[in-house]
Amino acid sequence: MNSVIESLGTGPVPSAEALVLITDALAWPLLLLRGDGTLIHANRAARELLARRSPFVLTNKGRLAAADAGHQSAYETALAAATRGGPGTAPQLLQWTVPAGLVSVSMTALYGPARQPLLLLALSAEQGRVTDLRAYAAINGLSEAETRVLLHLARGDSSAEAAAQLGVSAATVRSQTVALRRKTGHASVSALMRTLAALPPLVPAVPDGEK
Repeated sequence: MNSVIESLGTGPVPSAEALVLITDALAWPLLLLRGDGTLIHANRAARELLARRSPFVLTNKGRLAAADAGHQSAYETALAAATRGGPGTAPQLLQWTVPAGLVSVSMTALYGPARQPLLLLALSAEQGRVTDLRAYAAINGLSEAETRVLLHLARGDSSAEAAAQLGVSAATVRSQTVALRRKTGHASVSALMRTLAALPPLVPAVPDGEK
């Protein structure tokens, strides 16, 4: 893996060991692939998914494949498109229904076809949604009480519904909502919900004219 990391650029780069530690600390399953689908590295969360053989499996040639044969064609199409597109282009997005629920896959090119492409896959599973949201809350320094409110808002509950289920007053929930919006830098709850909908944080690039 060192040779792969060192080939990403001529400036200083973290060691392979440091990158492994960083990715293993993330809640989102992340997989680093070559353009032909060969797996280079999977972080801890991704290794747990691979061990359960959902939604991906490893072939005997060390390549990533869809666990469900019905998803393989869409995966191969996205893999080819990401490889052609190169860095700076919108990630290829897939949504599959698997026995455990809905899984979203975001496939991003790290650099282009002039050199052997590297692709990054990020996965978010329905059953892992709470983990995604708690990771976001931790990154933004939310308290446990604010995190509980965030989970209810993300589920679509109103302030009154959240208050009733949490056993606190509506005024308390409103105060905590103001605090979590301030900490996450959002002017409104709807803006915050748009950010949460984009987790994991690999989303299609927005052309300059559309910002």
